[in-house]
Amino acid sequence: MKIKVRSRLDGSCLVIGKSVIAAVLMATSVCSALALVKRKGQEGETKSEMAAATFPSLVREYIDDLHSRHPSLALSSGVHAWDDKLEDFSPLAIAEEVAAIRHFQSKIAKIPRLELGLSDLFDYQIISSNVSSRLLELEQIKAFERNPAMYTEVLSTALLPLVIFEYAPAEVRLKHLISKEKQIPRFLEDARANVHRPDATLLRVAIENNRGMLSFIQKELPTAFKSVANPALKKDFSKSTRVASEAIEKHIKLLEQIKPDPTPSFAIGLHNYEARLRYEEGIDMPVSALLKIADRELAKTQTEFRHTAALIDPNKSAATVWAEVQKEHPSPGTLVREARNSLERLRQFIQDKHIVGLPRDVRVEVSQSPDFMRWSTASMWTPGPFETRPLPSRYMITDVDPSWTDKQKQEYLASVNDAQLWTTSIHEAYPGHFVQGEYLNRVESVVRRTVAFLPGSFVEGWAHYTEQMMLDEGFGDGDPKLRLGQLADALLRLCRFECGIRLHTAGMTVQQATRFFIDNGYMGETPAKIEASRGTFDPLYLVYSVGKLAILKMRSDYQHYQGDNFSLEDFHNRLLSNGYAPLWIQRQMLMPGDKGKLLE
Repeated sequence: MKIKVRSRLDGSCLVIGKSVIAAVLMATSVCSALALVKRKGQEGETKSEMAAATFPSLVREYIDDLHSRHPSLALSSGVHAWDDKLEDFSPLAIAEEVAAIRHFQSKIAKIPRLELGLSDLFDYQIISSNVSSRLLELEQIKAFERNPAMYTEVLSTALLPLVIFEYAPAEVRLKHLISKEKQIPRFLEDARANVHRPDATLLRVAIENNRGMLSFIQKELPTAFKSVANPALKKDFSKSTRVASEAIEKHIKLLEQIKPDPTPSFAIGLHNYEARLRYEEGIDMPVSALLKIADRELAKTQTEFRHTAALIDPNKSAATVWAEVQKEHPSPGTLVREARNSLERLRQFIQDKHIVGLPRDVRVEVSQSPDFMRWSTASMWTPGPFETRPLPSRYMITDVDPSWTDKQKQEYLASVNDAQLWTTSIHEAYPGHFVQGEYLNRVESVVRRTVAFLPGSFVEGWAHYTEQMMLDEGFGDGDPKLRLGQLADALLRLCRFECGIRLHTAGMTVQQATRFFIDNGYMGETPAKIEASRGTFDPLYLVYSVGKLAILKMRSDYQHYQGDNFSLEDFHNRLLSNGYAPLWIQRQMLMPGDKGKLLE
């Protein structure tokens, strides 16, 4: 799942105009000041009441400032005050952001956290960790200086939601798009000024991604907004598209002229890796301990994969059996229909088996991925819960390209075989990301609904956990082919677990990581190389496996905690109702005073 999610602010402050936000915050500040003066003369007033009054205001101020500096994060959350803005990575903007973060760090430190209520105390920890994470990135890791591909990722996050979600009329969204396209030359100039001697793999990925972005802007965006009839707006759009295209073409040529660092330089190092885990995921464990867990789980899952393959055909190797299972796949042009049918069956199973409470009046729309999203086999796009109007969630499936050869079509369809299509629908929709997103609408905490604070180990961990959980609960009636597909996906994530750590802390090369995926994940060379390359710029793609394992352990501990009162549905409902919280906080919310380990 790409970050394309989910948050709504209870107080509606952040879903209205910027001037109104400022007025609300100013009024809040004045009222708070008057209230504090009055309190001095009152007896019985406590520090807890003062903290409870001050902290929510600081949270709103912090989120507002963060969104103003990262408009794509605001847009992903459904906050539209900055839809016409593109991120600013100029040296001045970066310096100003660091200064602002340190200003908030000082203000947060003055909050008497022990006087906060439990929910606010958890939010305090999340905000404090986010402050530390942002400073670590801007002052230590500095991906904006090391990874030229980062800028294309920001562009895609800034542009795609304008196409996918009809949160406003097409003309309004097109105006925002035009504004962003006009800012692309400045954006890419800053990118070139910032990046020095990039790693060869990161440079290659950046060039490839920019070529894809160029095609997206030139071909797909005009198609997406062809319904707009306003002549003046269409003319302005044509001009802005030309400006953006020329800027990207220039950027690609200049990237191609760069001589990459002759030695691999993508690794962020042990200290930074463990710090990112601690601040972003709330995982305070040495990577040496994590690698032991990864080794154990990889060996265990490989054994289960071989055992399951033997149930299908005991006379053939596991690799051969898996290759034959992959040949059983939908026909070209039927993927949308097959995915749509799978959702109803999954939904019914969840209801019959009381797996998790489901939203009653909301369904997932299944559709063919637009051409500009052919890079994704399948994806779930859920509207941000900050949205003020209901918008459908969209499960997009990429079918074969009619222009492909028969061989290319068969190779692609093998990667979305019948077994793994079920796993994909579980992960993306029921009871994975879609259900997770719907529960987020019920969360009261602003912090635990904001995409900027989401921990991948919970978000992706939940979706990955559901793949195994659904089969464990009987979905598929024990069909070993479905189990083999689920285990193949588990092996992929466990290889990421291993390689993410080793690439960034132990000197593993991209070539060695590619071989690791081939040897341990039953993968072909091309997808293995893609996965290894991803590890260079996505160090924490271990979150799928780490999150799944932590949730499985939490479930076991919660069952012991509840005793005879335990039910799987209750566990899932409570877990999802807590919102975007690190897994250690999830444990505390489920089992107050918990002292158990997150992983072991």
